[in-house]
Amino acid sequence: MQPMPPQTMALHSRPPWRPQPSLKVIMPINDKTDLQFYNNMWLGDSLFTVCDQPGPACSMSCNQTSTYKSLDDKTRCFMRHVKSQMKDIQFFIKLNDDAFVDKDYIMGLMEKYKNEETPVYISDFIHNRDPVNEVLTNSYYGNGKFYMFNRKLVDCFATELRYHDHQSKDLTFGGMVHFGCGANVLRIKEDDSKIWHKGYKHRNKEIDLAALRNH
Repeated sequence: MQPMPPQTMALHSRPPWRPQPSLKVIMPINDKTDLQFYNNMWLGDSLFTVCDQPGPACSMSCNQTSTYKSLDDKTRCFMRHVKSQMKDIQFFIKLNDDAFVDKDYIMGLMEKYKNEETPVYISDFIHNRDPVNEVLTNSYYGNGKFYMFNRKLVDCFATELRYHDHQSKDLTFGGMVHFGCGANVLRIKEDDSKIWHKGYKHRNKEIDLAALRNH
């Protein structure tokens, strides 16, 4: 009997995938989003979709018609729901509908930080300085495609934060973390080699994750 190649052995040594009751993947979607793709991937079991209006594919709805300038309102809306209704969930991912993330990477992060008592915030951070909005200045916000956080961060999250004018959804999220949780946040830089945005390319696969350039 021929020995299995190392790559095959590694695949066989992994435990079988099971739905993770302690994880929710929050995905704002629109009528262009291909939910068939995501429902057939590993994160489909944990998917929580956010729509503008109620519908069969929607876990919840926020606003009625979102525009780029009102996405901060949508972010506040779904985070209020997360904070008040998802108290038994330990980890959350906010993922764009043109992005994908590696399963083993997420499982590793969950295992590493499952007993962390500090609020955890994982993304690729930008330091914000805002002379107009004092509540937002010196906050750190993540890129739009992916951020992951734990329940400890949700507990201190300032969902009712107010500021001047509309801001980007990611800056708003970072501001609510900064204002509510203060400096007591464990910020962890994401591993970009495990996250794909707009396109997936690996070995014999090349997939356009945003073939419809809708945003």
